[in-house]
Amino acid sequence: MENIDSLFTAASLLSLQGAVAAAVLVPNVVGNLVGERFNPFRKWTSLGIALVLAYVAAIVATDADPTKWFVAFFNGLLIFASAMGLNQLPRRNRSEPATDTPKDETDEAAAAKPKAPSFFKSWV
Repeated sequence: MENIDSLFTAASLLSLQGAVAAAVLVPNVVGNLVGERFNPFRKWTSLGIALVLAYVAAIVATDADPTKWFVAFFNGLLIFASAMGLNQLPRRNRSEPATDTPKDETDEAAAAKPKAPSFFKSWV
């Protein structure tokens, strides 16, 4: 049996991948539990988590350089951008979510697309 340490650890949570995972999972889990009322707050929750984790990483860093606080802010923005998928700009490059019904009768390809799981809704 695997050790529980193979899940999130403090070190993995402060890595880019761990911080992005937290910035995606927490708002999705809370939004799933609370419901549609939480949707306006998902982006802000993700940004807050990203900035907090970036500043915690700066606190843990042994570097005494005062610019680490300035860099931590940009690291928080990087975490948030990665969690939001902002690297897929412009918007036309993003895949459109599948709809329940095609726009017209000839749009069978759109109707055949699988729907995205409702747990991972687009926040943008």
